[in-house]
Amino acid sequence: MRTFLRRLPTAAALSGLALVSIAAHAADARDDVFKAYQKMMRSKFTVDITTTNGSDTLKSHGEYDTVDRIHFKNDKMEMIVLPEGTWMRTGKDWMKPPMDMSGMVKQFVPKSIEDLRAMTKNAADQGAGTWNGQNVHAYTYDVDTTVMGIHVTSTNKIFLNASGQIVHAESDGQAMGKKSHTTQDIRYDDSIRVNPPK
Repeated sequence: MRTFLRRLPTAAALSGLALVSIAAHAADARDDVFKAYQKMMRSKFTVDITTTNGSDTLKSHGEYDTVDRIHFKNDKMEMIVLPEGTWMRTGKDWMKPPMDMSGMVKQFVPKSIEDLRAMTKNAADQGAGTWNGQNVHAYTYDVDTTVMGIHVTSTNKIFLNASGQIVHAESDGQAMGKKSHTTQDIRYDDSIRVNPPK
């Protein structure tokens, strides 16, 4: 019994160190996720998005000159979002919608790193691997946020290339009682420019 009692403080200290180590590891993973999104938000990139909701699948394509200059389209509509205005078309002609629809597009990328910090939890480092023939490092995290007045939760996995850029993302989300699975394939391109429609 005395031996046990003598060892108890040491065991407690080691246990505490283990918890601190786990917390530090989680903090490192969280910081790595934020850094990756910061790099993306400062870059010009395209993203191909596939969302499956039950039996429905929607494919979308976005071009980001910046997070405030976006050209987004799918088989139902096309939209250009700029600081000076938003344009949309479902057929041939562009129009300015009577209400701001830019949130539909901006939901795919956080407005700021502060937004990402506020909605991210349970970040974890999943280690090295490969995706689409290239070496990547994977991280997972959960999101709990509100988009356009709708409560959204999701579990997410991102794949970073050797430069720390996100090249692929997967998300299983739930909103309004419906579940969806979304993938995003991201390519970086400094030539991207998004201007008002002509």
